[in-house]
Formats: sequence, C-alpha cells, structure tokens
Amino acid sequence: MPGETVKAPGSWFDPVKIAVVVVIVSVLFFFFRRRTESFVTPDAPRDVVLLHQLGHGVECPSLSPFVLKVETYLRINKIPYKSLYDRKMGPKGKTPWIEYNGDVIPDSSFIIMYLNKQFKVTMDSKLTSYEKGVATALQRLAEEHLYFQLGLWRAVFDEQKETFKAIGLNWFFIWMLERKATTDAWSQGIGRHSQEEVAQITETDLQALSSVLGEKDYFFGDSPTEVDCSLFGQLSQFVWQARRSPGQKLILDKFPNLKRFCERIKGKYWPDWNELILQPPAE
Repeated sequence: MPGETVKAPGSWFDPVKIAVVVVIVSVLFFFFRRRTESFVTPDAPRDVVLLHQLGHGVECPSLSPFVLKVETYLRINKIPYKSLYDRKMGPKGKTPWIEYNGDVIPDSSFIIMYLNKQFKVTMDSKLTSYEKGVATALQRLAEEHLYFQLGLWRAVFDEQKETFKAIGLNWFFIWMLERKATTDAWSQGIGRHSQEEVAQITETDLQALSSVLGEKDYFFGDSPTEVDCSLFGQLSQFVWQARRSPGQKLILDKFPNLKRFCERIKGKYWPDWNELILQPPAE
C-alpha cells in the first residue's frame, strides 16, 4: 500500500526460507562451477551471433531490458544474429549472453564492447569526451537505479503480478521473484523506501532523462549511440510492459518525449515487434 515501507526480509530461521536458500545456492553453485566450454553450442553457425535469452515478453519482445538493449544494438548495426530462447543462464548466472565463433561473452555491456571490436562498430565515435561522460552517467542511472524501480513495481508493488501471470508463471515462481526483487532492492538501497517514495524517485529519474533528450530524435542528436540502446531497453519496459505503474503514467502524461523516443526506435528497428510478443495489440 502507498506510504508503507518495503521491509527487509525477515528471520531466516524458517524451514521454507532455508529450503529456498539451499535450492538457490545449489543452482548458483552449479552454474558457477561449470567450465566456459560447456556453454558453447555444438555445430554453431560461423560468423553469426547467438543471443541466449529467456522467453518472449507480453508486450515487449523480452521481459529483460538488457536483452532489448543488446538486440537493439545488433539490429541498429546490422550484425547477423540468432535469438535462442533457451532460458539458459550464462557463465555469470545472468541473461543475456552471447556466443560468437566459439567465444562466450556474458553481460550486456561486455557483449557490446566485444562486438564493437569484432565488427569495428563506432556508434560513439562522434561524441565528445563530455558527451561520453554524460552517456555513461545516463546509462548508470537507467541500469543501476531505474531498473530496480521497475523490478519493485512488477514483483512487489503490483499486487496482481499482472506481467508475471501473463507469461504463465505459477505462484511459486512469482513468489520467488518477489522475494528476489525485495532482497535485491533492499541491498541496492531503493527497496528501503515506501512505494510512494519510490514513485517520487522514479519521477526524478525520468525528469532527468526527459530533460537531456529534449526534442532530439536520440539522446545525442539525429543518430543513435550505444546509450540509446541502453535507455530504450529500460524505458520500453515502462512504456509497454509495466501497466498501471507510476513510471508508465509519468511517461505518458508528463514526459511524452520519452515515449516518442521509444516509438521511434521500435518503428525503425523492430518491424517484427508484434510477431515477437505474446499479446499483439488488437487491430
């Protein structure tokens, strides 16, 4: 309820909680002890990026803003790739991750750094040192701050858990996601605030992004740069896949330039958007 502070996880001397922790630790241990070679797909095609990710989203091609970040980057730069919806976590226990000619690269930012070298991509070559610094700050704001607000809304504040139910998750997985979002947000810091306070923080963050974007097509002019991929990944989730959230309402009512930014990238680089989502809009 508004005004109530999200509480820290309670005592762990609870049989159910202990069982859940044991399962999670066992799974993480399993992932981290595996050799990198075990992530290489047999007979993988050469010179094609294999993008490992979870399933399709309800109104975005993915529930993960980081998947949309990488896939938008691939599309903008016309890099041959294939999405593998195998729900297989990478060497760091996260998604997305890629394979390319036997190399295995986890983490969206390291993926883009790697692909920049492999394909000689120079999206940021025209940015000044100052603009590169601003771009890094905007990326951190979105991926290390706004992201946790999105997670709190979907998994904790939204009592209906609409997004998760729409993709068919059962009560146990929804409960697990709620516990994880609560713990992650508490550790990050934003989870120590009330729902009303988090909404205020969301407005401040979106105001900052809206002010920098202004009336430009992209955050640094007429052409997309790497940070546009990052910001599209995060903002598109609020625009289309966080129904009734304060973030969605703010973008629609107070910061429409952020919505236009998302629609611009979607329209130009995602012509197959409706084919990749679980609930295409009614005609």
